[in-house]
Amino acid sequence: MKKWISLIVLTIAFNLNAQERPNVLFIAIDDMKPLTGSYGADFMVTPHMDELANSGVIFTNAHCQQAVCGPSRASIMTGMRPDYTGVWDLKTRMRDVNPDILAMPEFFKNNGYETVAVGKIYDPRCVDKEYDKPSWSIPYKESSKYIYPAEYGEPGLSYYALKDRKEKVHALEAEARKKGVNVHKYVSDRFKPSVEMADVPDEAYIDGQIANNAIKYIDQFSKEKSKPFFLGVGFKRPHLPFAAPTKYWELYKRDEIELAKYPYPVKDGVNMAYHNSGELQSYTDIPPLSSFTDINTMELPDDKQKELIHGYYAAISYIDAQVGKVMAKLKETGLDKNTVVVLWGDHGWHLGDHSMWCKHSNFEQATRVPLIITAPGFEAGTYAHPAEFIDVFPTLCELSGLETPSQLQGVSLVPSFKNNDEMVKPVAVSQFNRGKKKGYSIRSDRFRLTLWMKDGWNTSKPLRGDEIVAGELYDYQMDELETTNLYNKAKYETVKRQLVQVFIDFVIQQNSELKTSSTSSATENKSKVENKPTIGNKPTIEIGTTFDDNWGTIERKGAKADFTIENEVLVANVEAMGENSWDLQMKYKKDLELKAGTTLVLKLYSKGPEMKINLGPVDNYRITRKLPASNGKKEQIIRFTVEKDGTYPVKLSFTGTGEYHIWELRTEIK
Repeated sequence: MKKWISLIVLTIAFNLNAQERPNVLFIAIDDMKPLTGSYGADFMVTPHMDELANSGVIFTNAHCQQAVCGPSRASIMTGMRPDYTGVWDLKTRMRDVNPDILAMPEFFKNNGYETVAVGKIYDPRCVDKEYDKPSWSIPYKESSKYIYPAEYGEPGLSYYALKDRKEKVHALEAEARKKGVNVHKYVSDRFKPSVEMADVPDEAYIDGQIANNAIKYIDQFSKEKSKPFFLGVGFKRPHLPFAAPTKYWELYKRDEIELAKYPYPVKDGVNMAYHNSGELQSYTDIPPLSSFTDINTMELPDDKQKELIHGYYAAISYIDAQVGKVMAKLKETGLDKNTVVVLWGDHGWHLGDHSMWCKHSNFEQATRVPLIITAPGFEAGTYAHPAEFIDVFPTLCELSGLETPSQLQGVSLVPSFKNNDEMVKPVAVSQFNRGKKKGYSIRSDRFRLTLWMKDGWNTSKPLRGDEIVAGELYDYQMDELETTNLYNKAKYETVKRQLVQVFIDFVIQQNSELKTSSTSSATENKSKVENKPTIGNKPTIEIGTTFDDNWGTIERKGAKADFTIENEVLVANVEAMGENSWDLQMKYKKDLELKAGTTLVLKLYSKGPEMKINLGPVDNYRITRKLPASNGKKEQIIRFTVEKDGTYPVKLSFTGTGEYHIWELRTEIK
């Protein structure tokens, strides 16, 4: 992808020493859609974010890569799409599947910056227990300590400040400990209201504490001035539950709140595009809901909808006040004159449109995000062309005068700072899964094309033409509420064809980038990185969620087979053998670094005809072991004791036609 370079910025930046490089204040807001005065919502009380927008560039057509916290944050923090990061859910840890990935604050730290995070920058479920240790020069366990007012104490479940609710939470916690069960789950299953209005100071909730810690570090950096800083400030509201001090609720009148204008399914829509608002339904005061996958929709009562929307507005205004405190401290110290500020929300949020709540979709209300960037020397403006989260990393590199790592999949947005009318890129790409099917969404200036792909396909694979199982097309100039799917409308056939070609070109580019970035470029500009693979007591040979995650194939001299992952079982359907037993193999993509005398123990459960496992060659030295045929699921244990130091390829050879199944594959060193 073309990297746009601002010669003026680079000429200035290359003359800077480390102390003169601009600081970075990186403000993340959890679950906030573009709902501020600066984004056209005149009824919102957001003076501080509006003031920030008035001094920077506001991106009105910016989109996340996937509308859920973990994958979205992994993408913005690495400049890479979900099909590269391997984070598609809320349980995959980024460096477990991609150990050499380069994170944005890690890159800034390696280039002389002091880096620290307060609050939620990554999703904690998708990084290590130290909140991605390589990213921060100040450990997260230090920056995440909060001191609540003695009169109020710590909120119950981290959310609730009302006294009676905290007492309820504490009583349930005691019950859970007595029963010896998971405390948080036990309490949440029994008591987790979706909203709270409490007459307490800002600091009685966690976001007030996050603002206080951010102010503390800004004050500290203003006195030290030895290094530029990268300060990540991650606010946790307006994520559910919508809990905020009373004064922010009082900014809005409940009877004036409007419900979603179009709470219906899309005409000629695609059932898999919807969800049943499962996140909202996990709160104990929400009545049962039906989704459009059931076609018959049962909406929330109007009064509950208005309460939720009221709470969402109040929570945004509460966060706006915290942003104001942080920005005031930055200005008070004079650091604002040399600090790039980025404010972003990790994805959008459905507030009853299409009768959906929360995120988790490829619709506009879920993928579109707030993105505001201010930089010294640039004027304020509005940029209406597409932009993506993966563009933030290269943008900050250019604004800071740092050489952009070549593997990043985004482009710098700096040209849009100089000319708001200049299109930096023609489309933004988002994605979301519905079961095993992946939906990829192409957003241009005017249109959105969403293609739903068959089970197991992703953009690391070639696009042959039969993968598309359903499609959606929306024209926001004519239908901003997405009321009608135009995918099969003759009038829009040319538009559809053009956007499908954009997707085809995107997949070709992704195929190339995902192949090359998995080698040396993935660690470029990363200091002290070991490129050699290692192996220990944890499993290092894995099946993966799709076959291409971890495996490649060798099919020679007439050999033919189909490899898939079905319900986490690797299935090899061998139709024809080659001339030799080694003509049909599957190869693990990561070779194993082993020392002479080491015993590698491989344990797997499999069934099917005979297989062979090959370790090597290393200088023409290899070890081969047979796996006997089995008509049922069978545990098999194979031991390899290697005689030479080296990097060992691992291959499985198939010696007969038929269907092979591998349920589990584990390795350990002895």
